[in-house]
Amino acid sequence: MAQEEFDFESFKKEAIAGLYSGKKMTGTDGVLSPMVKHFLESMMSG
Repeated sequence: MAQEEFDFESFKKEAIAGLYSGKKMTGTDGVLSPMVKHFLESMMSG
């Protein structure tokens, strides 16, 4: 299974927008979820 490249710039823009709109930082739908998911999948794939 090929690992997708993490687009940090897009993540950063979405995270900032989410925080400004009142979205939580952590949790399953928090602004950090995409980055944590990417890190965990990277670790599991090797």
